[in-house]
Amino acid sequence: MKTRIFTLVIFSLLLSIGVGSCSKNEFNPEDYATSWLTGEYGKNKLWKLNVTVNGQPTEDYDYVRFESGLLVTGKFRFVNVIPGEKRKEFKDIPLTGTEEGVLFTIEYEKNHKPVTIKGTVTLGEMTVDITM
Repeated sequence: MKTRIFTLVIFSLLLSIGVGSCSKNEFNPEDYATSWLTGEYGKNKLWKLNVTVNGQPTEDYDYVRFESGLLVTGKFRFVNVIPGEKRKEFKDIPLTGTEEGVLFTIEYEKNHKPVTIKGTVTLGEMTVDITM
C-alpha cells in the first residue's frame, strides 16, 4: 500500500513538472498591447467613436474595427463611417505613438478625388477626421 501511494505521489510530481515546462512563461508585448486598444469603436459601443467630415461633427456612422499588435501598424475596418462607403478596410497603416494616443493617417482616392482620414486611438476612445 505504501508503495502505491509513494508511486502515485512521484507520478503526480513528474506529471506536474512536465505540464508546467510546456506552458508559455515568456512575456509577449504583442499580447499585452493588443488587449488594450484592439476593438470596435462606435457611438453605440463600449468604446466611443467621434467622427468629423470636412471639419463638421456627424452622427451618421456605425463603427470602426481597429486591430494592432505592437502598435507599429494597424488594420482598420470602417463600417458606415466614410460617406458613400458601406465598408472599407485598410491594412498595414503606420501608427505613431504620442502623449495624446496612437495617431494614424490614411490616404486614398475615391472617384479620382483624394480622401484623407486622420485619427487618434486612446484607451476607450477613437477620433476620426475625414477630409473629402
